[in-house]
Amino acid sequence: MDAQRSGKAHSFGVEIVPTTTSGASATDRQMMEATAAAVALVSAKWKVELLYLLAARVRRHGRLHDHLLVSKKVMSEALKSLERDGLVSRTVFAEVPPRVEYALTPLGRSLTAPLFALFEWADEHLAEVDGAREHYDRANGPRSATRDDMPRFTAAFQLRGVRDVAA
Repeated sequence: MDAQRSGKAHSFGVEIVPTTTSGASATDRQMMEATAAAVALVSAKWKVELLYLLAARVRRHGRLHDHLLVSKKVMSEALKSLERDGLVSRTVFAEVPPRVEYALTPLGRSLTAPLFALFEWADEHLAEVDGAREHYDRANGPRSATRDDMPRFTAAFQLRGVRDVAA
């Protein structure tokens, strides 16, 4: 963070004050804690995917589930967590059978810009990350496959995404 200790104010309203030692300042700690708390909001499985789908106006539980390779129970737990955090609202309609829809709250919608910024970073830099991982694995031995290596989207959603990008 040395480059950030310039004493300049940043767009998020925090001024970085130069420290006299090589250690982190109290402001650095506040920034780390706040950033870690924000990342924790979306770090659980399926939350980012659900936020993107809700931003795209996919609202019904069944339609959300159609896009993701996740059990209904796990998806419901993620939606409840997002609702608890104030990022998602849940509306039950008095119909037979009951209809339930989810939507981003204004707070949840405000999170779409940082998520898109992360996408842009990933789009620009993930090839470099992959190269670094390959270099590390050649030097240190390959890692074993994890659950993170498994597909996360239904085949129809994956194919539709590929066609949309190619068009």
